[in-house]
Amino acid sequence: MSKGDSPTQPVSISVPEMENDDLVPGLPAPENKRFYPALDGLRAMAVLMVFFHHYVYGAFNTQNDNSHAWHGFKGALSWGWTGVDVFFVLSGFLITGILYDTRHTAHRFRNFYVRRTLRIFPLYYGVLLIGLLLTPIFHWVWHPGWILWPFYLGNYARYIWISGFPLNIETLENLRSSLPLQPPFILIFGHFWSLCVEEQFYLLWPLVVFLIKDRVRLRNICVGVCLLCLAARVACVFFVPKTYIAAELLYRATPLRADALLLGGLIALMLRGTEEKWLRRISRPVFCLFAGGLIAFEGFQLLLTHNLYQPRSGSSVSITLGYTLIDLFAGVVILMSLDDSSRLYRIFTLKPLRRLGQMSYGFYVFHNIPHFAYQRLIGSTVGYVRGSSALVALVAFLGTLILSYLSFRYFESPFLRLKDKFTV
Repeated sequence: MSKGDSPTQPVSISVPEMENDDLVPGLPAPENKRFYPALDGLRAMAVLMVFFHHYVYGAFNTQNDNSHAWHGFKGALSWGWTGVDVFFVLSGFLITGILYDTRHTAHRFRNFYVRRTLRIFPLYYGVLLIGLLLTPIFHWVWHPGWILWPFYLGNYARYIWISGFPLNIETLENLRSSLPLQPPFILIFGHFWSLCVEEQFYLLWPLVVFLIKDRVRLRNICVGVCLLCLAARVACVFFVPKTYIAAELLYRATPLRADALLLGGLIALMLRGTEEKWLRRISRPVFCLFAGGLIAFEGFQLLLTHNLYQPRSGSSVSITLGYTLIDLFAGVVILMSLDDSSRLYRIFTLKPLRRLGQMSYGFYVFHNIPHFAYQRLIGSTVGYVRGSSALVALVAFLGTLILSYLSFRYFESPFLRLKDKFTV
């Protein structure tokens, strides 16, 4: 154990410590005894990126305009999916901090899993249950692959069914959407795959942290697994059947994405040790390096091909090293968000962003489920005219905002208030 890593020595992190403010009164105190206000805003940014990808890029990607300008614009819109990676790195950072800070406390396993259960399960299973109960009314057809969702294994559904069905668009849509007897009532649960990845991580990582306890060994495990995941993705490109690669195995399988979560964990552990000052010192120049590199790369791509780069294009570099670079950038953004002198901190602590960030779980859950219902609503009122996609996005945003607020205020918050009651 290195100097400064004694379990009895107070943890020193130069982050502003705040009590719960008045954004949502009555909720329990932060679990890791530190409150990072800017990370609420970062959650909001991440969920808006995913929403943007599903409703704006997804709509524009169906256009038939083949002009260079249009393709370049679509390339600029194609980065929204990386909001999921931001969530992964952020979850790893926060959860590892909670686990490490409580590794010597009594009832640590019980407290952790009770708090996670009260935060995650009610809304997740509530939405699935409502869908099931409404099936006789709306005549939704449930695909056999959906049986995996209640077990948080839905991210593997499409790969299990590949062996039994030809992999095509219809098969993939069957696995992520209900097949209605009437077109207005299609539901989409496919975005739940990322919730499955995080839940699988929550099942294993606490055991590792609580059993090992030593910060340096945990740090080294994070580094080793991050490198191993990158190597595994590279190996998969060469040895896994292309059918599975095309079905985004490297993007959705937890063993191949654990590096995103553990990179966040690595940052949390380094901030609690002797590497803290070094890590904070390099965060700003590394952020500038990443941002400048991305701008230069996109500029070069635009000059060379007249199109901006689309990161989910399926190239071997994009789905191997590309994921690692995105996660590293997300980690640097987290570090910058902890610095109260940075511009990112000031942006992410804006009250509207923080409010949305606190409701981000519900926003993510609800945003894409009624996607086709929003499309049908706009199509039946104004028709599928130019600009209708933007109107669909606007209605979907307002609808999701209302649903997530009502859910957080009247459904999720009562469960959150039970955390202190059922933990010791």
